[in-house]
Amino acid sequence: MEAPLAGHRVLVARTREQAGELSERVRELGGAPVEAPVLALAPGDLPALDAAARQLAAGRFALVALTSSNGVDALADALEGVLPGGPAAALEAVDTIACVGSGTAARLRARLGRAPDLLPPRATTRALGEAVPPGNGAALLPRADLASPELPRLLAERGYDPVEVVAYRIVRPTSLPEEVARQVRSGAIDLVPLSSPSMARNLVTLLGAPEIGGRIVSIGPVTSAACAAIGLDVATEADPHDLDGLITALVAAATRG
Repeated sequence: MEAPLAGHRVLVARTREQAGELSERVRELGGAPVEAPVLALAPGDLPALDAAARQLAAGRFALVALTSSNGVDALADALEGVLPGGPAAALEAVDTIACVGSGTAARLRARLGRAPDLLPPRATTRALGEAVPPGNGAALLPRADLASPELPRLLAERGYDPVEVVAYRIVRPTSLPEEVARQVRSGAIDLVPLSSPSMARNLVTLLGAPEIGGRIVSIGPVTSAACAAIGLDVATEADPHDLDGLITALVAAATRG
């Protein structure tokens, strides 16, 4: 059986809730995942999210734009008990549900039993905003506290009234295990996938400097730009910009090594 990541150690810096799938994929390809989260999730603005869920069930929103699996989970949790038919019933009055990529769409199906009406050709928030056709009415954006202002701007340009809700917060752990930090700096952990700007920034902050000895694999152009801004060189960028693309890019980086 082919094991293209055999002999490679891969940093899994995702939150503990999200680390499992990437670690499993790395193991399947013969690699050794090293789990050391540089992100943690905290609750968002729960009163605002609850109010948005009730307004959603009442038919206020013409569009719901979902930019992460975490946003889907937060919205689904808020919708619990809002309608007798369950969370999925609250989405029946929504004209368009847009998801940034296949991973978010899969979580939408799993949690709310509905496929998205719109998926952009590239899994970026810019592509999502550009893919939404002109319209009107309120657009719900349940996102992280660190989300870019680009999506609401694009939706406003298309005629919508964006309503942003902090669905969850991204926080930084107090430290990295010292041995993990040493191996990241030295390159003993030779593959470092980064799947968000906040992950890149947090890793550098926890290391104390942009000192990464292994090859950095970025999930997409937004993360690559964030890496460049803090002095990190990206070896490979995933395309498509999702977990499958990230795995393919890891294999490409390992092969070139």
